Amino acid sequence: YAQKFGQPDKALAKLAVAQRQNALANPNACDVFKTPLTEADYLNSRMIADPIRLLDCVMRCDGANAVIVTTTARAKKMAAKRIVHPVAYREITNFDPRQDIDDITVSGFTVVGPAVLNDAGMKPSDVDLFQPYDDFLIAVLLQLEHIGFAASGGGGDFILSHDIGFRGDFPINTSGGQISAGQPGLAGGGVNLIEGVTQLLGAAGERQIKRARNALVTG
Repeated sequence: YAQKFGQPDKALAKLAVAQRQNALANPNACDVFKTPLTEADYLNSRMIADPIRLLDCVMRCDGANAVIVTTTARAKKMAAKRIVHPVAYREITNFDPRQDIDDITVSGFTVVGPAVLNDAGMKPSDVDLFQPYDDFLIAVLLQLEHIGFAASGGGGDFILSHDIGFRGDFPINTSGGQISAGQPGLAGGGVNLIEGVTQLLGAAGERQIKRARNALVTG
């Protein structure tokens, strides 16, 4: 990505700080992350494999999560006060299995991202809340481009031009994401789903976003 578009250090630093700030308001985030982060902290964190820094990487932890999936009628019978309805779902496996694509910055999100929005009858600008899978910070930036929020190479500018905290105009990973809440092994993919559902239920407490009509979650 850096060879094609330049290293997006400023955008990744802003994303790291925003996700950490979100984690400070998340009681389920790991205690080790309950420390504010500055852009300088991110930029000065040690290199793991240049240009990937320590604070680009997710931290493994213990944990679990679950949601109840049932019919609307049964949920109402259970006296659920609020219900979140899934309106579209897409999945892809073995994207480019023969490695016909030389560009490793292209992923299956280029296929399923636009497709799932189309299925939902939505445009990227209609999304209130984005909860992308974040094993590395660069993955968030790539998904912004692949799904259609930004043009190829424009993910960094998109991040820099928006307030991406839970109080902002385009909230990203309002729980802190896996990067700043922790990745509980194979349950890691559920971290961002749980946060999306929690926000839509209006149950996110201090980090509740103002407008939570819908959420886009990736895994």
